[in-house]
Amino acid sequence: MSFKRFIPKLLRNQRGNVALITALLLVPMVFAIGFGIDYSRAMRLKTRLNAAADAAALAAVTAPMMQNNNSSAETAATNMFNAQVAGLSGLVFNSATDLTVTVTTTGTLNTGRSVVVTYHAASTNMFSGVLGAATLPISGSSQSDATRAPYINFYLVLDTSPSMLLPSTSDGLNKIRTATSTSYLSSGCAFACHVQNPHLDNIYVRDSSGKDIYLDTSGKWWAVTRVNSGNIYANDASGTEIKVGTTTTGQYADGFWLTRNYGALYGGSSLSLRLDAEEDAAQGLIPFAQTMATNNHVTYKLQLFSFGYGAPSALTTSMTDVASLTTASVPDLAALQTNYYKNNCPTSSVCNSDQSTEFATMFTSMNSTITTPGDGTTSSTPQAVMFIVTDGMSDESLSGSRNNRELRSSHLSQCTTIKNRGIRIAILYTEYLPESLTGDSWSQSYVAPYLPNIEPALKSCASTGSDGQPLYYKVTTDQSITDALTTLFALTVEAAHLTK
Repeated sequence: MSFKRFIPKLLRNQRGNVALITALLLVPMVFAIGFGIDYSRAMRLKTRLNAAADAAALAAVTAPMMQNNNSSAETAATNMFNAQVAGLSGLVFNSATDLTVTVTTTGTLNTGRSVVVTYHAASTNMFSGVLGAATLPISGSSQSDATRAPYINFYLVLDTSPSMLLPSTSDGLNKIRTATSTSYLSSGCAFACHVQNPHLDNIYVRDSSGKDIYLDTSGKWWAVTRVNSGNIYANDASGTEIKVGTTTTGQYADGFWLTRNYGALYGGSSLSLRLDAEEDAAQGLIPFAQTMATNNHVTYKLQLFSFGYGAPSALTTSMTDVASLTTASVPDLAALQTNYYKNNCPTSSVCNSDQSTEFATMFTSMNSTITTPGDGTTSSTPQAVMFIVTDGMSDESLSGSRNNRELRSSHLSQCTTIKNRGIRIAILYTEYLPESLTGDSWSQSYVAPYLPNIEPALKSCASTGSDGQPLYYKVTTDQSITDALTTLFALTVEAAHLTK
């Protein structure tokens, strides 16, 4: 058979083609499977090494490490990376040549640190014979930036004006309104006003049988049975009617007394006011600040102030290391409340139309009180932060006119003056809700329309945090003022973070 005739015959013969094709395809199939397995192993190792790089970068900027020099930080990062990758199967890595840790000082005050961790390694191949390579290269990096926690003096300014005498829960608001609802004031009063002559303001506190509650000169309360010729009578424990006082001695129970003694009249417990929640928050801030100071290896100092009618009062005598404070360092705010002669009049001879939230006076006084802050790098040059806890409603005389609304441009100018001195302002807003004004026609006309303006004004007064947002937090009825205050406190403290 000639060669020319053999070739066409061979091409027409299909026996054995399947085996030939399979043989030809087997090589790339084995290569693909082997590469897939080895590539997956390499990616798993890369994930582990990336995590190690993150841990190493953060190890160099922990609060304790920020107090050490850059060389110590580099060692800490290197040791952390090596500890994380030790024993990883299939890893080809030499720390001396394959790991680079770069630590640099940042910030105008040299209080910052930037750390870059870069690694190069390889993953051993199980199919090196097929792939023609013993390893697959892997690499990655991580960067962290942090600012050394500064030493800070905190000035905690608590709004203790009468508007903070609102129950802190919806249940409390409903209970005090119901208890003070009479024919004289059908909607009752949500505010726990502390006044010597509550009947002049149509506030009547009565027991479940409808008897007015009278407080004798010792503070003991009585359910009044009758009033005759200026004398007040009530039944003693045996049921005998006795004289317990006169209309010119002692006083009738007010809304403030009601919240403290609600359980005695109606069962249950007393009603917590926002003033009480402020006190709890200040007490809760102390151990939180102590923990933060310990963790950040710095000193935080704290002094408490209150404001309302007149100049702010220092509730603690001096700026004190929080490590030396206890919850008992916070005074009883309720005991410090002024017992007004009547609504609008702090005393029988001083009537100020209830202008009792003097922000302008507070800002002026605090700006004078707060010493010029330092950069926070040492305990002798602390930064300064003024915390304000308030419902944000000013009620005071400005330029000869009454201002009973949100912070005005003159207030915000005062905020700017304070901030320009390098003092940060952080504000916790205890939301002023419209329902608290139910039944008060004056407040409905002159306060309620301005409530939506409170929040933006407070935000404008607050300083800007490291995230570009105001150092501001809002808490409303039924929410925890303590949690909100500690959250706001934490926002003022710089923390380490990964940037890449």
